[in-house]
Amino acid sequence: LTVTVESDRPRGQVSARTAFENLAGVARLGRLCERFGVRPTWLLNWPVMRHAAPEQLDAMRRLGELGTCLQPWVTPPFNSNEDRLRPVCPAAIPAAAVADKLAELTACFEQTFGHRPTAHRAPSAGLDGATLQALERHGYLVDSSATPHLEGPAGALADWRQAPEVPWFPDRQAPARRGNSPVLQVPVTIEWDRSVPAVARFALSRWPDDGLPGKLRRQVARPRRLDPLALDAKALRALALRTVERGIPCLNLPLRSRELAAGCSSRAMKADDV
Repeated sequence: LTVTVESDRPRGQVSARTAFENLAGVARLGRLCERFGVRPTWLLNWPVMRHAAPEQLDAMRRLGELGTCLQPWVTPPFNSNEDRLRPVCPAAIPAAAVADKLAELTACFEQTFGHRPTAHRAPSAGLDGATLQALERHGYLVDSSATPHLEGPAGALADWRQAPEVPWFPDRQAPARRGNSPVLQVPVTIEWDRSVPAVARFALSRWPDDGLPGKLRRQVARPRRLDPLALDAKALRALALRTVERGIPCLNLPLRSRELAAGCSSRAMKADDV
């Protein structure tokens, strides 16, 4: 269970006013995880580490593992032309900016918690070679950005359609391939909503999401992530069981903290959604 812990985004857009009402939902999830013996990995952005209440940070430390999430639009240093209200992934900004921002994010974590982080996630599956190499330099051991069978974010070179479905050590230039980086990639679980042979899965992955190919693929089978806001419990269990039956060694269910409290995300406006 990997949880990106970030600021509120009630209308789906970044606000100039930073708020953290969603951290009440993080606390509730933490208690639920404790009840069921689940130890989540909390992946914190820079504003949360800087501005969340000490007792909120202590609760996350007590109830799980801690890591970072590099969200460039809220992580200093900022240049004069940077749009701080437009979410972008690390793969969409210059390598030098990635290096500077990850250095600040890592230092912030160390100042807050007294040790260096070892786990990371890039938002929107936007991990590229520059970000991977920066993670190596700062001693990170695990990244959880990849989404096998899905295209990467717009404006970035990341493309995970042919990435492995099992954890792998990635190539330093092309993280979707196996290589020699010491940063283990533990991908988000993506499973097809119908049983299809392995050859067909990888063939369908090559088809683009838009236009006629995308429509045809959706009629055959669709790759789906374990998303409690998009699927009900029965569908989530079916995806998980299919993954287990295919011999995949781990399930990785990703959540966002802003979807854990009503009104803090455009996808979870009501208590029933949460």
